[in-house]
Amino acid sequence: MKKDSFISPFIVLILVVLLALPVPGYGFLGSLTIEKEKQIGEEFLLQLQHYYPIINDPYLTAYINRVGQKLVAQLGPQPYEYRFFILEDPTTNAFAVPGGYIFVTTGFIRAMEREGELAGVLAHEISHIYGRHLARQLDKSKVVTVASVLGALASVFLGVGPLAQSLMVGSMAAGETAMLKYSRDQEREADSLGFKWMVKAGYNPRDMLSIFQKLGRRRWFEGGEIPVYLSTHPDIDSRIVDLSHQLGSYPRELPSGGENEEFHYFALKLEAIAGNAPSLLRRMTQESLRDPHNPRYHYGKALALAKMGRAEEAIAAFKQALSLAPGNFLIQRDLAIHYFQQNCFAEAQQYLERLAQSCPQDGAVLYYLGRLYQEKKQTDKALSLFEKVHNLNPTFVDVYYDLGTLYGEKGKLGLAHYYLGFHSLKAKAYPLALFHFRKALFNLSASDPRYDEVRRQIARLTKMRVKVQN
Repeated sequence: MKKDSFISPFIVLILVVLLALPVPGYGFLGSLTIEKEKQIGEEFLLQLQHYYPIINDPYLTAYINRVGQKLVAQLGPQPYEYRFFILEDPTTNAFAVPGGYIFVTTGFIRAMEREGELAGVLAHEISHIYGRHLARQLDKSKVVTVASVLGALASVFLGVGPLAQSLMVGSMAAGETAMLKYSRDQEREADSLGFKWMVKAGYNPRDMLSIFQKLGRRRWFEGGEIPVYLSTHPDIDSRIVDLSHQLGSYPRELPSGGENEEFHYFALKLEAIAGNAPSLLRRMTQESLRDPHNPRYHYGKALALAKMGRAEEAIAAFKQALSLAPGNFLIQRDLAIHYFQQNCFAEAQQYLERLAQSCPQDGAVLYYLGRLYQEKKQTDKALSLFEKVHNLNPTFVDVYYDLGTLYGEKGKLGLAHYYLGFHSLKAKAYPLALFHFRKALFNLSASDPRYDEVRRQIARLTKMRVKVQN
């Protein structure tokens, strides 16, 4: 099937809704300030996540954000927080929107062989935001409203073709939309800066070169179709040459980068969640026959079997993997999660409590341990863990609901409505979100640090003409 035939109707739907909905801050943009960039990024995410599947697994979101934040730490103080998301889509794509929001598709990640290649893509996208490339082009294009910006960003980054051109009438002219595609100079700067961030973070920038070379080859392997990424990040051939020269002239020894074994587990987990489970099971079975002593293949089999509902076989495969790698944290964690999902709480607790002691910053372990305590009515323990998960990984949406529910049980209505408001907002249940935020405002003290944020959210939703159902 042609890629455009798969994605265009879906993206057209996104664009139709983006342009039809009232958007907070609908007035004139004027000069694009940092605060307005944040608003654009936040609104883009809110619209996108309702019409486009975003991976919300606590481990996968934590992993990509950990790699991204390792790179961001090399930039120095920044005016906004960078956040990283995985879009469930088979195309080869990655993009960054103003305000620090960076997206990579599952299709792109599946083309990667090691963490350094993922870091190379993220470093490049971080550099576009760091250089305010898109923000400056938006300023030059004199875009009128936030709504028109959202429509233009959807068109440029999500691959809408000529079929959607008529939808851009009244929001942004086709020529202005074209301006939002990166120039060759901007791409060169993003590559050069990305090279710098990778070296400082301990990655070998050769991995950036290798993933771009794969993109270049993919054009030919896919029958001449241009991956979405290349339509917005042009001149891949000249960029590969420039990166090769930069590597050749680098005056010091490059970091080895090393081989992070965890990336392979991350990729298998992603495949199990977003891919075809029977296909993964066949591949892992073949690989385990070829190399029976590699625990990764038995782990992959376990994930596929669990996805297919074959619970007992999944447990056996997890245990086979653990027999080959007894101290492997990642295998133990997913076995514990599988036990929890099968309501085998005693077995899950045995693993989760031990893992939480050995790795107290692992958000997935803490989340499922919190869920277990919640099942056992140990509310205070669960709340403490959920708050920690939220602080470790703000992009993980499900924990908002758990926090809101438990604070409600404890009678802390301000906090309960605060978190349930954000959960409703993420689910794009705007009337329900407004209801919760108003309740939160009524129950929170004006001195509470969350109070001003609640007022801001109420103002945004009111501008959207959202009405609470009685």
